[in-house]
Amino acid sequence: MCHDPEYERRLSAIGEVVRNRPEPLRKFDQIYMNEPDMVYQVCALSHWLQDRNVLFVGDGDGIGLALTHCSRRGLVANGPKHVTVLDFDERVVNSINGFASRLSYNQAIRAERYNVVDPLPKQHWSMFNAFYTNPPWGASNGGASVRAFVQRAIEAMGGLARGCIVIGDSPEHEWTYAVQLSVQRQLLAASFRIAAMAPRLHKYALDDDPDLTSCLIHCERTDDPGVLSYKSAALPEGTLRDFYGTAKDLNTQYVKDVPGRCPELVPLGQGGTVE
Repeated sequence: MCHDPEYERRLSAIGEVVRNRPEPLRKFDQIYMNEPDMVYQVCALSHWLQDRNVLFVGDGDGIGLALTHCSRRGLVANGPKHVTVLDFDERVVNSINGFASRLSYNQAIRAERYNVVDPLPKQHWSMFNAFYTNPPWGASNGGASVRAFVQRAIEAMGGLARGCIVIGDSPEHEWTYAVQLSVQRQLLAASFRIAAMAPRLHKYALDDDPDLTSCLIHCERTDDPGVLSYKSAALPEGTLRDFYGTAKDLNTQYVKDVPGRCPELVPLGQGGTVE
């Protein structure tokens, strides 16, 4: 936690963000972080992402909005220059943009609908210098779902860059270590070093898996790769299997926000990315 006099104020501000976010859909492995852990997360990210143009690849937790909210209210000393959130859940997109509009944060944060199954939109290619992602943790697919989110984040980075990744980290779940190793290899192949790691940092209020914890990985690219040609491509079909867990394939293009009713699931290939 942030053990200082500002803790309660930060917790209160994050509570406002939490009340604004939609209910998680476990079908898509949406598991939201607890509020005290979000306080720590915001404090840590405010320094690591200071003055950066940050891309959040998925953000059901609302960390990007919490970071913006706390920064704009002066509850953390630092913060990103701008946050862009890409998420396939229209409820998440609308909740972020609605909150930002009400508090006049429009110049600081913006959310767009996007599914990682599709190529990264060209307007985002190599346009950011920091990223954050908390993807489906890949328990049933060897981490392929994690690597898909990280790949999109890497594609959006230009020049020297930093990143943050939240993934499973639990001695009771051996698969979490195998996934971590595969992601670390992916980062190294893209010239990102592991700058720091906070093990077993976050807890989740899950009745069916109370011991599940996650870590926060900080990575950094300190060698400028120069200008890279656009080459983002759709995910291979094999990657879509067990994407959100056993027998939970990636077959939904996006979650449609239907006010006053249950959200609708739009099948893969229908609707596509909003340009």
